Amino acid sequence: MNLTSLSDKLLLSSTLSLAQKERQILSELLWHLKEIDSRKLYSDLRCSSLFDYCVKVLKYSEGQASRRVSATRLLKTMPKIMKHIESGDLNLTQLNQAHHFFNEMQIQVPTEKEKIIEKMTGKSTRESEKMLEELKDSPSPKKVVLHLKEETLQRLKHVQKMNSHKCADMDSLILSLCKEAEKNWDPSHIQRKSQGARVDRRYISVGIKAAIWKRDEGQCRICGSGKRLELDHIKPFALGGKTTEDNLRLLCRNCNQRAGIKIFGNKRLHSKI
Repeated sequence: MNLTSLSDKLLLSSTLSLAQKERQILSELLWHLKEIDSRKLYSDLRCSSLFDYCVKVLKYSEGQASRRVSATRLLKTMPKIMKHIESGDLNLTQLNQAHHFFNEMQIQVPTEKEKIIEKMTGKSTRESEKMLEELKDSPSPKKVVLHLKEETLQRLKHVQKMNSHKCADMDSLILSLCKEAEKNWDPSHIQRKSQGARVDRRYISVGIKAAIWKRDEGQCRICGSGKRLELDHIKPFALGGKTTEDNLRLLCRNCNQRAGIKIFGNKRLHSKI
């Protein structure tokens, strides 16, 4: 592309037009990602998550994928943010900052989120970061350097995958392990198991769970992920499926939801979520 023949005025106006088109395309892309996430379509491509899809299929870097996924998550409950993206008053990095801030501070009410987003509008990335730090009601996590053997690190990561629903990062994993240790090591936390508890027909015995986990090698049968695993009835229980080893399989949460969408449809699935 030879731009040397363009006048200064035309070059500047053309660049401004391209930037506006870029933001418009970004807006359309995020809406597409939102719908793909809603349908769990990435499961059909053997991807374990929307992030996985963005990296493997759309060829984004991990940082680019993370920012787009964060914006997509916010878009679900805050569609108004799109006008700020299109105008250039908010960028993906700021939305990524806001997304992590809401999760860390456990802010779930949309109106509270909107107030914070409005305060970030028109600010630089650095200014937004500083503002969010000031809004925190607790100090930032302390940085601690741990010297771990490779085996220890790999086992920690393996345990995290087993309960990644609750342990999204190493801090929450270690805290969860501490709580489990307290239950088992502190006599005051040990409780007797109730006798004669009612067994629901959906109940899956410990033996069957262990057999399924061993058979499927602790991985999703569709995408191969080891995270957020759930036991799924191949023929749904609601349609007469039995709670037997041959009718059960391990699926990650996203593939499990995608399987439900294929059978029951998207609307019914979301009515249960």
